[in-house]
Amino acid sequence: MEADVNTYQKALTDMIPWVKESGLKVEVFEERHVRLSVPKDKHLNHVGIIYAGTHFMLMEIAGAALFLATYGVKPFVPVNKGMSIRYLKPAATDISCDLTITRDEARAKMEPIEARGKGEWVLNMSATDENGTTVSTSTCTYYLLPMPK
Repeated sequence: MEADVNTYQKALTDMIPWVKESGLKVEVFEERHVRLSVPKDKHLNHVGIIYAGTHFMLMEIAGAALFLATYGVKPFVPVNKGMSIRYLKPAATDISCDLTITRDEARAKMEPIEARGKGEWVLNMSATDENGTTVSTSTCTYYLLPMPK
């Protein structure tokens, strides 16, 4: 990868001010594998469960992190084009999103994008609570654009 892991982790957690304030943690950032988590303390809603927007933020950033951990920052940059989310169970603990992609899957996802010079990179993912229960799932469509010069 072009930049060191600490640079990527800091960019993921510090680039957007409200994400920095969220307490988002990058627990694992290695080639084709990431794990991000969010502490419950800052994210409980009016009925004592994790706020819906927190699930969205966690998975959206985890997908972008997986992209960076897989391909680096050149020549493409991901932008969220659309995301569907399904809330399965209430979460009252910290939540996390653990994503892995194989070398073959990564190559197959990137081939049509490299051929066109841009395109959609779709990722299915889930968030789990501290007990390992899947609390939400999503499909995020990132649009990959050439990295601005």
